Amino acid sequence: MNYSQFQFRGFKIERSLIERNSNTPSKQIYINFKLSGIINTEKTNFQLKLDVKIKDKNKSFNIEIDAVANFSFEKNIELSNLDNYFYVNAPAILFPYIRAYISALTTLSGFEAINLPTLNVTKIEKDLKENTKQI
Repeated sequence: MNYSQFQFRGFKIERSLIERNSNTPSKQIYINFKLSGIINTEKTNFQLKLDVKIKDKNKSFNIEIDAVANFSFEKNIELSNLDNYFYVNAPAILFPYIRAYISALTTLSGFEAINLPTLNVTKIEKDLKENTKQI
């Protein structure tokens, strides 16, 4: 069996905040990302830190999630060959877990569930690349 050169090893939610009020939720939501990464060439590990802030137009909710995901990669591969994995695929793999987490918690809250749309996370590639360091 052939294994991928880049593998998802898991994630953790380091911090979560969900605040609700009685305002009617708006369909117009605002999502902001803060991203950073660490490439550890010795341990062949990439760590992605993804902080997400979400609000709606009516200010009926405020959500802040800080998550960290870990990925491994082949030792003998050129890092330039992994750029797409680090900066595009890693956020695309992690974000659906954050969406599911928010959906599950808000479903159980007694308020209307908040179901985030799927996103094209390639737009955050540049920010992640600028905020990634190699050790």
